[in-house]
Amino acid sequence: MKAFILAAGKGQRLKPLTNDTPKPLVSIKGKPLLEWNLLKLKSAGIKDVLINLHYLGDEIINYFGDGKSLDLNIQYSKEQNLLGTGGALIQGKSFLDDSPFILVSGDLWTNYPFSRLVTKDLKSKAHLVLIKDHTKLDGDFNLVNSNISASTKNNEFTYSGISLIDPSIIPNEEPTVKELWKDILEPHVEQKQLTGEVFHGLVKNINNVIDIEQLDVAITE
Repeated sequence: MKAFILAAGKGQRLKPLTNDTPKPLVSIKGKPLLEWNLLKLKSAGIKDVLINLHYLGDEIINYFGDGKSLDLNIQYSKEQNLLGTGGALIQGKSFLDDSPFILVSGDLWTNYPFSRLVTKDLKSKAHLVLIKDHTKLDGDFNLVNSNISASTKNNEFTYSGISLIDPSIIPNEEPTVKELWKDILEPHVEQKQLTGEVFHGLVKNINNVIDIEQLDVAITE
């Protein structure tokens, strides 16, 4: 199984930390955010990882190289212009084979056990890891018999930034700006081809310095 880490964002809300450092290289508990996710994927048995790049992407390449220092095979998908999460998948599709792959947002730190997805027998087009975001009054999704539903109100869960994707849902076309949910995933909701699970552990999106400080306290590993 392969993994795709989305790491092209500009990290605007983390400035000035990201003035000359890409967000995935921001230090969390003494280690770059991206390295945490790479090592967790490796511990789940993942060897092949694709990382999309845009803002200060060469800094990430210079730091991790081909991944051999971590006993990984890392390849990169450079975006001259930001393509959005969906466009990133279209551009990176040639790296993927016909098997499901793990998709991870490069903005998050988590203790989610990726081994759950490695061993999962995917029966749907995608399987999303959902969380209950207590900072929001309303979520984005509900689960009905493990199927994702997205009504206009009274949704309980939000997307964690972690999923297992069947590459067959990625269009075979030239990459343009597209979003993961609207353009790739949402069309499969009515056919009940999106499944999900709720994770009650730690998933923290890094949006500001306070998030970093909170993680430095919360991380015990």
